Amino acid sequence: MSADALKTIGDVSPRSRFGPLTPTMGSREPGGHIPALDGVRGVAILLVLIFHFSVYGHGLTPSGLFIDRLYYRVAGAGWIGVDLFFVLSGFLITGILYDAKESEHYFRNFYARRVLRIFPLYYGALILFLVILPWLRPDHSGLSSIARDGVWYWSYLSNVKFAQDGWPQFGAIGHFWSLAVEEQFYLLWPALVLALNWRQLQIACLVCVIAALAVRIALIAQGNNTAAFVLTPARIDALAVGAYIAVTARGPEGLHRLSRLALPAAALLSLAVLVVFVLRKGFAGYDPVVSTIGLTILACLFGSVLLLALTLARGTLLARAFDSSFLSFFGRYSYGIYVFHHPILFLKVGIIPLAIVPGLFGSQLLRQFAFIIAATAVSVGMAFSSWHLFEKQFLKLKKLFPYHDSQRTDSRVILHERVSIVVERR
Repeated sequence: MSADALKTIGDVSPRSRFGPLTPTMGSREPGGHIPALDGVRGVAILLVLIFHFSVYGHGLTPSGLFIDRLYYRVAGAGWIGVDLFFVLSGFLITGILYDAKESEHYFRNFYARRVLRIFPLYYGALILFLVILPWLRPDHSGLSSIARDGVWYWSYLSNVKFAQDGWPQFGAIGHFWSLAVEEQFYLLWPALVLALNWRQLQIACLVCVIAALAVRIALIAQGNNTAAFVLTPARIDALAVGAYIAVTARGPEGLHRLSRLALPAAALLSLAVLVVFVLRKGFAGYDPVVSTIGLTILACLFGSVLLLALTLARGTLLARAFDSSFLSFFGRYSYGIYVFHHPILFLKVGIIPLAIVPGLFGSQLLRQFAFIIAATAVSVGMAFSSWHLFEKQFLKLKKLFPYHDSQRTDSRVILHERVSIVVERR
């Protein structure tokens, strides 16, 4: 890249509207799609699957062997995949909103596109689990109980319900609390992005990180650990970290300065997570240390991971991992997998009889892995079918609510060059 090009990029105002960020690693696709982020989504959903499919749903009694205890302690930390989803959502949504600040129909286009992407599967699942299945199985107490609480799910307020009353006894769709957090974020964040300039948005993101930690500490001091885990004000730090990266990417220096810190920060924060894991004998969401400063560390760690996915040069080991077809596949279908995987634990849909799987020297891990594979296959099958037969049809309507204009196209080229410079300077 020439010195003239560097100067041109450095002179771009932070107020300019840049198109979706394109990674330096892997292929570049038209329309602003970032292949590496499918890999990040894949990591997130696999962590969640390992967590849920290991902690419950199988009826296995772990042996006292060290290898079993270690596995279940590590798998019990897989819930952190939700925090990775939050960081990624904050990055993508803030980038979309910032790029559209000067466009017509700012709110209409954003909310219409979100509705087309999220609502069909979400409300389709609610019709299935709150209407059809309770009607088919009126004798099922669990289905009846979630149907009675239906208003909280229909209104995207299940996290508020759990904060008040604790986790539901029948948790088939209890994982929808995280979808409620994201939807509440979508409801409020667009107005903030529109009202603030580039520097003010950066400050607002940092304030959110600090405020979320303060909220969690206050709620735990009151004895409400569940509220500290599920309420949006307590979990907005992960979303804000992703948002900070998106805003910074559209500034005068792009991600150059942050990218230099990404690898050492990821290493240091990973060590911090490991220290907490060892000292607290796990990384459980109900642990007050984990659910206060631990969540802040996680948000920053996953921000570093996101930066690495965006800026690592092609050919590096981590870059190839994020760009792998395996992770990308799970990433592409992660929303459907997330929606469907949890109910099958409670409704026992298509799970193999584990009695036919032999034990291994007293360990349950062989049966556990068989359960994970079978349950994952069912989840992926349901998500794949839902996407191609149902969800994709609604997305065709997105063309009625376009973001793109000529200014965005020009600015996308500038940002592509700016991110490439990050790699050239490494």
